Amino acid sequence: MVYNVVGSRNQERECILKSNRFGYLYLLTTIILFSTYEVVSKTLVNKVDPFQVNFLRFFIGGVLLFFVILAKGDIAIKPKDLGKTAVVGIINVFFSMNLLQLSINIPNSKASIAAVIFSSNPIFVTIFAALIDREKIKLYKIVGLMFGVLGVIMISLNGMKQGFMNLKSPLLALLSAVLYGLYTVLGGKVSSKIGSLKMNSYSFLLGSLALLPFLVLYKVPVLKFDYSATFQIIYLSVFVTGIAYLTYFKGLALTGASKGSLVFFLKPVLASVFSVIILGERITTNFVFGTILIIFGIMLVLYWNKLSVKIGLKRGEV
Repeated sequence: MVYNVVGSRNQERECILKSNRFGYLYLLTTIILFSTYEVVSKTLVNKVDPFQVNFLRFFIGGVLLFFVILAKGDIAIKPKDLGKTAVVGIINVFFSMNLLQLSINIPNSKASIAAVIFSSNPIFVTIFAALIDREKIKLYKIVGLMFGVLGVIMISLNGMKQGFMNLKSPLLALLSAVLYGLYTVLGGKVSSKIGSLKMNSYSFLLGSLALLPFLVLYKVPVLKFDYSATFQIIYLSVFVTGIAYLTYFKGLALTGASKGSLVFFLKPVLASVFSVIILGERITTNFVFGTILIIFGIMLVLYWNKLSVKIGLKRGEV
């Protein structure tokens, strides 16, 4: 009888570990794609209006995902869930992403700095998860967050040293991060009920359609833009919006909102690397030390349970 219980527990642990591995693989895919967002968006400055960029990427991404759920015969959604999905879409598309686009488009702003500040959103995910989902913030998560934040600050200072930056840009990026944290928690709740594919499809479409009257009112062209930017628009729509958001919520479903979102601290590292390759920005000592702190913070949160078992601590004590 004892052996059956032990065997059952071992199988349960193996299932959890396997689930976590898939979850982090999904999140890694997301972060790689998300890390290209600010860099690619910077190449669109003076070619495509920032609000137009968001409308196009989320509308196209939403349509693509809708065809997927249509092919699966799974387009039905209850009015109550549709309303929640609309709220989630507006928070993300209309507010958070537009603020981030404005941050990138401000003169003298840097794509890498916007990416770094936006990467602080796991802090707000943890706070909103505690308030809304009543997720307990354990000590090791707080310590991991502190290392991550310190790393983000170091990389931000690195960017500040490289040139003058309008203060509006980091403030807009920070506000975008706060709203994205709220979106992540609320979106996770809706996604767990109707599925991430359906939630993303409808939230993208409803969020982009909510942006449409704004474009018309301020006479921002909807489809007319510099067509030399077509490749970037397609990339942002299909990969950064369609695929990345889908893997994001799949990953969060397997790892939990507060823990899974901490992988966002990899974004400033990858975004800075892409900035070097594409935009020619330089890596300094601050970047190296900031990277080390960020990775240490992530490793602490992701592998604390394994470490605590090895050193004889009970799970859940800290």
